[in-house]
Amino acid sequence: MIRAAAFLLLASPACADLTFQVPATNTFRETRALSSHRVAMGPYDGALPVEVVEGAMTRSNWQLDAADLTTLQVLAPLREALTADDWQIVYECNTKECGGFDFRFEIDVTPAPEMFVDLSDFRYLAAQKDDAWRTLIVSRAGQAGFVQETRIDPATDVDNVIKSASSTAPPPAINVDSDVARVLVQTGRAVLSDLDFATGSTELAADNYASLEALAAFLQANPDTTIAVVGHTDAEGSAEGNMAISRQRAQSARRLLIDRHGIAPGRIETHGVGFFAPLTRNDTEEGRELNRRVEVIITSTE
Repeated sequence: MIRAAAFLLLASPACADLTFQVPATNTFRETRALSSHRVAMGPYDGALPVEVVEGAMTRSNWQLDAADLTTLQVLAPLREALTADDWQIVYECNTKECGGFDFRFEIDVTPAPEMFVDLSDFRYLAAQKDDAWRTLIVSRAGQAGFVQETRIDPATDVDNVIKSASSTAPPPAINVDSDVARVLVQTGRAVLSDLDFATGSTELAADNYASLEALAAFLQANPDTTIAVVGHTDAEGSAEGNMAISRQRAQSARRLLIDRHGIAPGRIETHGVGFFAPLTRNDTEEGRELNRRVEVIITSTE
């Protein structure tokens, strides 16, 4: 049986929030008093036709339980809610219609793991109402759906937008006793920098790493916290192969957290994003080494 699709509650261009009928987590939110956003106005065909719009910007990313939903089933109710609120759909496309790989890397996308765009299954929508703009990107990875919404509104009361965004920020955890924990509390994510992988390697050379010890201590002190371990690769090799390698790297770190440090398996999920979220360029050995990494993000919402 197909689950109920997502829908959008719209109060005003500046303050309405995405609301879903399936379990969803707001993984990222950024508000800027004045910024610019490149709105795609057509498919990539050697270049991407865009309109650069300026104003108060709010960007939000969501991860949802989309095991029984297609990207169209996620997007369609959002589109219907926009049009019902007098937003005009300016441009909409699906994967190859958009221009595939080239389109995705020309638009503004929050890096993984907050946003993941499957190059074989994504949808884009741009809508306008008066001088305000909204863009949506919808994609999937495994059982998860990913939604990014960007809003630009020149008429928004910027001070109220920033105040509202700040008031919804989650409170910091109480137990913080390591650098990894401090970074997690401050940003929700941390790189486990001592987990080194050679190109193509998926196994950790040792079984004792300071970053995993610190992470395990943090999890033991915060028993309600759950995490995702996310593997990354450099750009050598195919996209499909690197997706598998990055997932296996995350699983290697998860095994150590479970087997050596006694963390309950249900508190740790794993993902691999291949080379789609680099920290730096891949055309130097130093850059590739930095990009081969494992990150951890907090997934619990309370």
